[in-house]
Amino acid sequence: MIRKIKRKYTDQTLHQKVRFSILLFSLLPLVCLACISLPLIYKNQIGKLKEEVYDELQNKADDMNYEMNTIELMAKTVWSDTTFITEVGKAAIDGSLGEYNRYLFQEQTLSVLKVITSISQVQSARIHLEYPGLREYFSYLYSMDRARDSLWYQDRNSLTYNGAWYLNVTDKQSAGTYSNYFTEKNMASFVIPVRISSELTGIFEIVLPMKAIVPELYTTMKTSDIFLVDSQNRLLGVEASGKFGEITVEKLADMMGLSSLNDFDLQGIQLYQGLWKHSPVILSVSKNEKNGIFLMQLTSVRKQYQTMLLQIIIILLTEIMMTALLLQAVNSIVKRLLHDFDVFSECMREVENGNLDVEIPRLEQVEINAVAMEYNRMLGRVKQLMEISIHREVMVKEAQLKSLEKQINSHFLYNVLDSIKMMAEVRGIYNVSDALLALARMFRYNLQIDSHSVTLQEEIAYLENYLKLCNIRYDYYINLSENVEDPAGKLKVPKVILQPIAENSIAHGLDELAEDTTIYLKVYRKGDCAYIEMTDMGKGMDEDKLRKVREVIQNGGGGDNSTNGIGLHNIHERIRLMYGEEYGVEIFSMENCYTKVVLTIHAEVTA
Repeated sequence: MIRKIKRKYTDQTLHQKVRFSILLFSLLPLVCLACISLPLIYKNQIGKLKEEVYDELQNKADDMNYEMNTIELMAKTVWSDTTFITEVGKAAIDGSLGEYNRYLFQEQTLSVLKVITSISQVQSARIHLEYPGLREYFSYLYSMDRARDSLWYQDRNSLTYNGAWYLNVTDKQSAGTYSNYFTEKNMASFVIPVRISSELTGIFEIVLPMKAIVPELYTTMKTSDIFLVDSQNRLLGVEASGKFGEITVEKLADMMGLSSLNDFDLQGIQLYQGLWKHSPVILSVSKNEKNGIFLMQLTSVRKQYQTMLLQIIIILLTEIMMTALLLQAVNSIVKRLLHDFDVFSECMREVENGNLDVEIPRLEQVEINAVAMEYNRMLGRVKQLMEISIHREVMVKEAQLKSLEKQINSHFLYNVLDSIKMMAEVRGIYNVSDALLALARMFRYNLQIDSHSVTLQEEIAYLENYLKLCNIRYDYYINLSENVEDPAGKLKVPKVILQPIAENSIAHGLDELAEDTTIYLKVYRKGDCAYIEMTDMGKGMDEDKLRKVREVIQNGGGGDNSTNGIGLHNIHERIRLMYGEEYGVEIFSMENCYTKVVLTIHAEVTA
């Protein structure tokens, strides 16, 4: 994946790379802002909601516990009053008790229970006794059979003196002889065992509505619902028509991450986030450890999530707008920064199309302008090299053309010279034969038009033949002293570069002296360069004439050329065309002493 991204980035243009880089580093703060602000929004909204839900359930749990503790305290107070319990037992089982005493018992003794029913929302405070033929006192003292439909009836013999709570104690309505026994739906009972004697036991029960414990228990609310789960894992307070009418104990346990509510062992208010019918909710849970009763509130947070989503969308839209503006700004900046590069590229396309006369103008960016100026210099150099190459080809073609024009005459003269040589040998005139042989070799050397470079050995042989002819022509003798390093003889050199130098030496330095002399030829190598020195002991030149000759060698336009039209300037140009600008001809001289010509060539040895 990373390689693919790198490859795709590499294939992009410079404009795209610069734009992408600037945009990337510019978007980094926006991304960081989004990464910071979005969690903060979530934390703020959900945190505030959790705090509200927590406080709300905490208040309800405190009120519930206070109400239950109050009821328990009243029940234990009655149970601990031994006088009251004794009088109740006596009145219940004493069949001989008169009507007046019964009246006093009901109005005075049982008034304690009447006081209990007059406070809070207590519906009934009654005692159930197990005794055959028990005399009942309406709404306060009943036979145990009256409570046979209550949840605690089956547990009456196992209850402890700490008492126990039973929620929704019965949902049945008594009838017949028990029509004066108070029963109703959605009622809670706190029961505590009563022991009057070893034969007489019973249960003291305080009945009150479950709404007295939790006021909102059966109230339909828009966004939340309150319900209880008793010690028998019964879910109470859920209205079928309510928002969470289909909730079950199992679903609540699953929302809490438990397999069963029996596994819950945490203290205080606990909050859980989950989904109910694909809508986000918060479940707040409080457990009364003493009674094993759960108080739960399930709150829908859909609107809060919608508000949160709206805030996130606003932030994202704002960042998108900022990104669009940023992209536009980046495009403008990149276009401005790379304007000079576009001009550069356009000029390069002109050159690619063959227009070498184009020149990049001065650019604003210092770095690109420096490259452009260097490019202009390079293009000028290319044009110069092309002109040199064209000039070289023209010279080659002209030389070939001249050679072809003279080829017929040269061949004719060569054949004539060969015939005369044979005649001289037949008559025994060997000196004439040798002269004709040297002349014929020079003609043959000049007829070689298939190559413009020869070995230095071949060029020296041509010079030797030329000097032989000169020694026949002049009254004095010219000797050639050769000092040539062994490998230097195989150097590749342009044709006819030594003979014109010797011709100049004879014509301008030795002829006036008319005496035997020597021309010194020295060839040696230093690194990649080879040096050919030809020195005569003629009359030399003064400084003024030497300066003029050097100017002619460098620039042409005249000078003392040999009769065949190949002068020192010609040799200088041919060497530079063949090897480069750093090579060529130099001349040194001292009046009435000597003249030295030095040829510098590339030390290229033939195989």
